[in-house]
Amino acid sequence: MRSMWSLAAILGVAAAFVPADLADVKHLQGPVLTDGAAGLAKVHSIHSPHLIRRQLAAAGSGEETMTEEEKEKELEEEEEKEIMTKWSYVVGITALFATLSIGFILESNHIYWLPEAGVGVLMGLFCALGAKLAGNEHMLSSERFDFEFFMTWLLPPIIFEAGFNMNVAAFFDNAGPTVFFAFVGTFASTFIVGGLVFYAGQLGLCYALDGLAALTFGSLISATDPVTVLAVFQALGVKIDLFSMVFGESVLNDAVAIVLSNTLVSFLYVPVSQEAIIGAVLSFLQIFIGSMVIGIVAGMLSALVFKHMGLKHHEEIVFLEAALSFPFPWAAYFIAEALKLSGIVTILFCGIVMATYTRNNFSTKSVTLTAGADQIIPL
Repeated sequence: MRSMWSLAAILGVAAAFVPADLADVKHLQGPVLTDGAAGLAKVHSIHSPHLIRRQLAAAGSGEETMTEEEKEKELEEEEEKEIMTKWSYVVGITALFATLSIGFILESNHIYWLPEAGVGVLMGLFCALGAKLAGNEHMLSSERFDFEFFMTWLLPPIIFEAGFNMNVAAFFDNAGPTVFFAFVGTFASTFIVGGLVFYAGQLGLCYALDGLAALTFGSLISATDPVTVLAVFQALGVKIDLFSMVFGESVLNDAVAIVLSNTLVSFLYVPVSQEAIIGAVLSFLQIFIGSMVIGIVAGMLSALVFKHMGLKHHEEIVFLEAALSFPFPWAAYFIAEALKLSGIVTILFCGIVMATYTRNNFSTKSVTLTAGADQIIPL
């Protein structure tokens, strides 16, 4: 998914730099209509965004434009980078296919010691190792993990799908122990893991971290992903109460861990004191409650919109109905982020509310379609 989104982004940026009228850059690039291969090279060079930027910068600064040899050399470098970028897409798509296929085969044969997430990590390791051994720095750079891309485009649909497709009734029936494990358990895990890492560093058993860094690490590592456990639960057919508690705790645990880690990072800018700790607790509650309110409001708004539009009575536009369900959680997520709250908490509760109220205003086909679409996106 990362490769396909990256390709779309690169194509979009490249298209933005291509002038609508080639005549606008003729005075920078020289004659366009020439004979033979040289003419094709010139036309291709005009479409190179990098060369156009260089020419525009030179013209604006009064410098001399690039010589033909410099343009040809620059063009060759750009073509080589484009080729390597496309090959990196092929590698990424192949690795994604192999990850999903191997994960399915392992699960089908009841092999749970290596989950699909572990297969993905190994595939990424092999791809990076291959690019490293080949000395292909450009492909290695293209395959590098992009944190901002992950937080903006991949994590939100994963959390929304968890909220939208969960068993809401069982979740609320076991809300007490679920919330206890998610909040108290995450806090306890943060301090236990952080304390162990801190003292291990002091004893020279690992890299030495200060107290704040150790706690931040503890908060991040406390965001557990019980995918394998839930798969085993489904195979064994455990009681819905146990399943919903583990699943609900894992979903809330992610949100709590993210907010907690951001709160701990804020101590980098203020000294740790009693007032700062109280302020951090209040800030945590403000962020969590504010984010939850935004998600609930967005979910209720979507339910009202779908109810009054009456789309459930028009099954011939089922795809439009499903498409209109996505703007609400995404808009709520970015509203929370713009207000410096937690978009993850927002989109989680938006998914829960939409599953409870908005889904009742979907047509029968749209219910199946939206549930399937939400499950496909996180893959």
